Amino acid sequence: MRFKLQTDYALRAILFMSAKQGANSTTDEIAEYFQISSAHLGRVIRRLQGLGLVKAVRGRKGGVRMARDPQSLTVTEVIQILESNPTPLLRECNAETEQDGCRLEAVLRRGHGMFLNYLSQVTFAELTKEGMPAASVYAHQRQEVEGDEVALPDPVGASWQPGHSW
Repeated sequence: MRFKLQTDYALRAILFMSAKQGANSTTDEIAEYFQISSAHLGRVIRRLQGLGLVKAVRGRKGGVRMARDPQSLTVTEVIQILESNPTPLLRECNAETEQDGCRLEAVLRRGHGMFLNYLSQVTFAELTKEGMPAASVYAHQRQEVEGDEVALPDPVGASWQPGHSW
């Protein structure tokens, strides 16, 4: 599955703000931590604010923080809010002429549903239960992206499971 770059940045920002447990963060602070574009992240944060996920705080010690409780906000919920087409790799098939293609489509749809179901069990509070990992963990994961999409990392070998920390 491929996400828009905006969704990737939003997930990272929400993860960071959730770890701060109500304390304010700045866009520059988040961008520096993940080594991502501060300007692009600023646009993403404004969109998250408009969607009611993030609250902006004005003033000298201002910044942004979570408007929603990370305990109840799931990864799937954020993805579904931000992605206009949650199944971009799947297409409708014509059952009369593409019987094998329809079987493949059915398998892909089921797999996609299982993927989103799994992520619907993962809250941001759970992801940040023990704080954020060192920024160096994200530095080696950074990759150049073509266009406006980013591929999900390969989950094979991933050690995190719901109910467990990093």
